[in-house]
Amino acid sequence: MSPKDFERLCHSVDKAFSQFAKAVEKGAGEVAEALGSKPEDNLKAYEEMARKRQAKARKRQAKRERKAAEAQYRAAQAQAAAQAQAAQAQARPPANGGWGFPAASAPAPAYPGPTALAKGRFRSSGGLTASGVIMTAIGGACTFAFGIFTAVGIVAGLAAGPAGVVTAVLFGTLTAAGAALLAGGIGRLRTASQLKSFRRIFGDREACTFDDIAARALISRPKALARARKLIRRGLIPHGRIDHEATTLMVTENAYRQYCTLQQHQHQIAESQRAAEEARVAEAAARQSRERDLSDRLAPEQRAFIVKGQDYLAQLRPLDEAIDDAAVSARIVAIEEVVGRILARAEEEPSVIDGLDRLTTYYLPTTVKLLAAYESLEEQPVQGENISSSRREIEHTLGVLHGAFEKLLDDTYQDLSLDVSADISVLHAMLAQEGLTEGPFDVKP
Repeated sequence: MSPKDFERLCHSVDKAFSQFAKAVEKGAGEVAEALGSKPEDNLKAYEEMARKRQAKARKRQAKRERKAAEAQYRAAQAQAAAQAQAAQAQARPPANGGWGFPAASAPAPAYPGPTALAKGRFRSSGGLTASGVIMTAIGGACTFAFGIFTAVGIVAGLAAGPAGVVTAVLFGTLTAAGAALLAGGIGRLRTASQLKSFRRIFGDREACTFDDIAARALISRPKALARARKLIRRGLIPHGRIDHEATTLMVTENAYRQYCTLQQHQHQIAESQRAAEEARVAEAAARQSRERDLSDRLAPEQRAFIVKGQDYLAQLRPLDEAIDDAAVSARIVAIEEVVGRILARAEEEPSVIDGLDRLTTYYLPTTVKLLAAYESLEEQPVQGENISSSRREIEHTLGVLHGAFEKLLDDTYQDLSLDVSADISVLHAMLAQEGLTEGPFDVKP
């Protein structure tokens, strides 16, 4: 095939495709005309149908939400009625002559619906709208008419002298009054529109955040807050309250009571946390003061003994919490108390520490080891003979340890007891020497 023939063939193909495209376009136009509309109109009709479908879907969603709210309201009313009937039954004898047959309960009140709820929470905007329309119409007419007279009076006043100036000032004053009336009417209409917007946004809700209000009203959050304050100040939201953080608007007393309860609970939590923090700081300060006191009074090895004993006591407390057996827990508490007294006695009288070396090197470590083993045995799902036997042995050993610790505590007062006995003997001897008693060996405790 020559180049000219190939070019002629390409031109024929291009021409055939162009004719085909024109035929398709003409056919589509004829079909559209047969249907009575143009393709652009069909596209608009399709878009309109899609908008209608979306609107119907939104209506169905709103209807489902309204039904759910009605069901929730009826359930709450039924529960309140049941509680009231129960309280009445307890407070007085049964009705129907005392036969005990239950009286017919009154039907639950119908759900008032979002409109009725909004009417109870928001003032009507009809009066504002009507007065705003009247004020706007009168103010606009007066401003226009007196404005013309003022302009004429000014022009005439320049030619007529003082009388024309007085006339111009008079009409100027009337024009300003009309403008003020016009501005007041516009303000009332704007307030009525804002009140309607708030009623629509709230629906059957009792509280709403200003972020939500701003998003639904297409305004900024500060502007939503300012509008809410204005509506509350003018009495258009009778029970309207704004929380302390200025984040939420409440339109019912019930919502405000719940908010106050929540605030009180949060305040109590904050107070308890602050008290706990103060107690922790005070405890840390007392611990530091005590450590400084021990550092001043005790030798390094004596301080090490006290610290080691307190560490073992700290290990006993979580073991006590982890063990479920009440008898074992009681013995652990008793051991903690006795050991705590031994350590306190050691701090008070460091000379007794020399006879307590086994307390921190063997007795307390063994006690912690036995309790850890007891906790592990107690957690076993199957309590066989070996486990039960081991637990009984540990329980018995805890009793023995408690007695041994009590004896150890008593031994720390041995020197004090000897000193007391010596002082008493000397006192009795001196009393006998002075003739105040029969004899030093006749007085018995």
